[in-house]
Order: sequence, then C-alpha cells, then structure tokens
Amino acid sequence: MNLPNNEFVLPAIMLISGAPVLIAAVLVARGNLQLINGLDASRLRDPAAAASRFGKLLAMVAIAMFLAALGFYWAHGDQSRTMWVTIALLVAVNAVAVAMMLSLAKLKRDYRAPRDDQRAGRR
Repeated sequence: MNLPNNEFVLPAIMLISGAPVLIAAVLVARGNLQLINGLDASRLRDPAAAASRFGKLLAMVAIAMFLAALGFYWAHGDQSRTMWVTIALLVAVNAVAVAMMLSLAKLKRDYRAPRDDQRAGRR
C-alpha cells in the first residue's frame, strides 16, 4: 500500500478543514445567527444585514484557507515558501477574526431590550 506524498498532506488538511467553515458561512448567511456566539436575531435591528455580514466574513476565512492550501501545494515542501504561506494565512485569518469581533461587539452594543415573552414569564 502506497502512502500519500507528504507534499499533498498539508494542502489536503487545509482543504478539509476549510469546508466546515464554508458550510458555517452558508448557514449563517441564511439567518442562523445563533451559530455566532449565540446571537439572538430577535433582538437585532436588522438581522438580515448581520447574517449577511457574518456570512461574508466566515466565507473570507474559508477562502483564505483554500488559498493557503494552494499556497502549500505551490510551496511543495520548501521550508521558506511554507513559512511565507503560513504567515500570510495567519495574518489573513486573524484580520478577519478581528473584524468579526468588532462586528460582534457593535451588534451586542445595539441589542434591543428582550421582547415580552409570556411563556418565559418576562415582561
């Protein structure tokens, strides 16, 4: 039995780990905001805009991971190239993470008061 070449392992790992992020991006863009730190869409002024924003940000993370897979394939085991691709991936994903945290903080600041819910006994 032949083992896969080491040059394909890292790109394959990046492709496989980017797929769930892309699936999460689609789910969030469709309005499943509870996936983002338990956001309550009923307390947002414009839940569709928030879903769109977070869906795009998550898609950007997935795209960065897919581009990193291509970069690792291009690096072909060269340690210097692999290092530069890794640095670019870290910068891109962390920049998007900061944008997501800032967006989340802004949304949490603009939360409206909870709606009356007779079932929960709140008024």
